[in-house]
Amino acid sequence: MNGTVVAAAAVGVLGLVAFGVYWVACLLWPFAACLKCDGDGKTRSPSGKTRRPCRRCDGTGRRLRFGRHVINYLRESRADERRATRRR
Repeated sequence: MNGTVVAAAAVGVLGLVAFGVYWVACLLWPFAACLKCDGDGKTRSPSGKTRRPCRRCDGTGRRLRFGRHVINYLRESRADERRATRRR
């Protein structure tokens, strides 16, 4: 086999492994720290004083990961499809 083909296959396998690890991480730990408030839950003024709860995370300091949004969407669309077929 050509060295380029082997390298492309290795990159493909590593990509699938990375995708699988991220998928499992989204299942086990669906939340991550809010990017706006760094998981603190509060916005800060330029001087560093706390002002009010973060608007992006509603003061929880956590946000739903992108992969978990995808998992929830796929789960809901599958459930909708199953409900639609039962009614027929």
